[in-house]
Amino acid sequence: MPMSTRIAWPRVGVIGSLHEVRPVNRPITRRTVAAEAAEILRQRILTGDLKSGQPIRQEQIAQELGVSRIPLREALKQLEAEGFVTIEPHKGAVVSTLSLAEVEELFELRIHLESWLLRDAIPRMREADFAQLDAIIDESRLPDNLAHWGDINWRLHEAMYRPAGKPISLKFLKRIHDNLDRYLRLQITLTQDWEVRAYRRRIESRGCVDR
Repeated sequence: MPMSTRIAWPRVGVIGSLHEVRPVNRPITRRTVAAEAAEILRQRILTGDLKSGQPIRQEQIAQELGVSRIPLREALKQLEAEGFVTIEPHKGAVVSTLSLAEVEELFELRIHLESWLLRDAIPRMREADFAQLDAIIDESRLPDNLAHWGDINWRLHEAMYRPAGKPISLKFLKRIHDNLDRYLRLQITLTQDWEVRAYRRRIESRGCVDR
C-alpha cells in the first residue's frame, strides 16, 4: 500500500455558519524579532560600540534586548551573511574584521556598481529626484551630524541610483556601503582628532613664542 502523507492544514475556526481560516503567524513574529535584533547589532557595529574582532556574548545580548536565544541566533546568521559577523564553531560569533585587501576590493566593487547605476539613473531623473538630493545635501551640512553620517551618506547615494530601476543591485550596494561605513567613520573620527590635536599644538607653540 502507498504511504499516506500528512497534510498540515491551517487552523479553522467557526463563526456562526461561516468558516474563518486563521493562519498560524508565530514564525513571522519570530522573524520580526530576529530582524529587530539584527538591526540593533548592526548599528552597534557601525557605530563602533562593537569593535572588529570583539566576541558577541549571546547570553548577555539576549538579556539586554529581552529576546530568547533562538531569534538572536537567526539575527547573527543574517549578520554573518551580510559580512558583519563571523560565526566560528565552538567559539561563537565575533565582529568581522576586514583586511586592507578586502576593503580595497569592496571599494572597487562599489565604484564599478555605482558608475553603472548612475549611468542608467541620470536619463531617468526628474525634478523630484533633484529636489530630494538638494534636501539631503543641505542636511549633510548641518553641524554635529557625525553620528548620522552613514545614514545621510547612504540616503544621498540611494536617491542618486534609485531612478535606474535596479532594486537588486541597489540592495547589494547597500551591503557594500554598510560594510565600509564603519571604516569610513573610524577614518573621519581619527582625522578630526588629528586636526584638533594639530590645532592645539599650533596654539600652544604660538603661546610659547609670544612669551
